Amino acid sequence: MAAHLWFCLLTGLVAFQGHEPPEELLSAEAVTGKMRQRLDGVRSLSARYSVTTYAAVLDRRNETEGRLFLQRAKNLLRLEEAGQTIVSDGESLWTYVHGNRQVIVSTAQEDAAGTRSGRAGRPDDFIFNYSNQYRYDLEGRETVDGTPCYVLGLAAVEPTDGIPALRIWVDEGTWLTKQVVYADDMGSETTLRFMEFQLNTKLPPGLFTMTTPEDVEWVDLR
Repeated sequence: MAAHLWFCLLTGLVAFQGHEPPEELLSAEAVTGKMRQRLDGVRSLSARYSVTTYAAVLDRRNETEGRLFLQRAKNLLRLEEAGQTIVSDGESLWTYVHGNRQVIVSTAQEDAAGTRSGRAGRPDDFIFNYSNQYRYDLEGRETVDGTPCYVLGLAAVEPTDGIPALRIWVDEGTWLTKQVVYADDMGSETTLRFMEFQLNTKLPPGLFTMTTPEDVEWVDLR
């Protein structure tokens, strides 16, 4: 009787001090379901992102930052980085490499096919375009820049298409992709982080028109 009373007192003390049972993890299916539900309501999106690439062979690390703008209804896209600008109207895609002073024009479909054939995708691919190509496994929870996230391991359904495996960190508050990490066969690793998401705000139409200095060469491959 005394032992039972002592156990009850301890249990009450723990509850009074604010210690609660650990929160039960959602399943991988529940996390991806919440992601899809969140993205279904996104009409436009802008965000900052950073890309850090570590080349194992050269033991060299490269970092870059950029801005992403999307208008989903018309498949409009703009990516701005220090060395390049990419603009798409859903049918054509313009890639302006500043150092080459050249704009390459291709079809948006060809660009998507290139991603599926093994080339690493653009930042927007890791928000919207990869969900049906992978099997998901829940690995746990971690924080990224102080943000609680679910960690998912992804394995490609068809390993020859795109990136064979990657890990993504999903913000528990917004259900948007916070971080992506993947590696290649040479051991090099790429880390992509998203910051400052703005959803369903009005984006200026001029963002989705490629403008360059007059002396830049345009090469049309359509």
